[in-house]
Amino acid sequence: MFRDREKRILSIGGAAAAAILLLTFIVFPGASRLKSHARAAAAAEADLAEVRRARPELERIQRETVQKASLVKSLANSKESPVSRLTSALQEGGIPQAAVSVKSGGARDGEFFREESFEVRMENLTYLEAIKALQRLSSNTLPTAVHSALLKSRYDDPRYLDVTLRVGFLSPKR
Repeated sequence: MFRDREKRILSIGGAAAAAILLLTFIVFPGASRLKSHARAAAAAEADLAEVRRARPELERIQRETVQKASLVKSLANSKESPVSRLTSALQEGGIPQAAVSVKSGGARDGEFFREESFEVRMENLTYLEAIKALQRLSSNTLPTAVHSALLKSRYDDPRYLDVTLRVGFLSPKR
């Protein structure tokens, strides 16, 4: 039916087509997958190195979290409201009650704790009083977390400040 020359040309053409199909659908995609996996492995190694570098910081944060958790649990049985506890802590720090106003910002439940947020505004403070108030609220005497602090110099006397703090008061999740 086919002559020898035609058979040879057909077999060479078939082999060439098979080679092209093999390269197109198996070799080139496999090579690109290898490159992709090599890039992913390099990125994973870089991420792992970053986690190893951050490990001491993560351990320090974990220790502080455990300390804060024990503080929250130990102070959970207080009869006072969070607002009165915040204002009394500031008054014990030397801030007059007339200079402090506390406004509730709602509550949210976290994984382990319930956090009630408050906006604490203090007027006519010296820089030293503002620092003492920040230290008082962020120390381990109250289960609080100071999320932000806004210090504004007063327009009438630049020696004094108006301070606005966003404070989270922690309690155990029930």
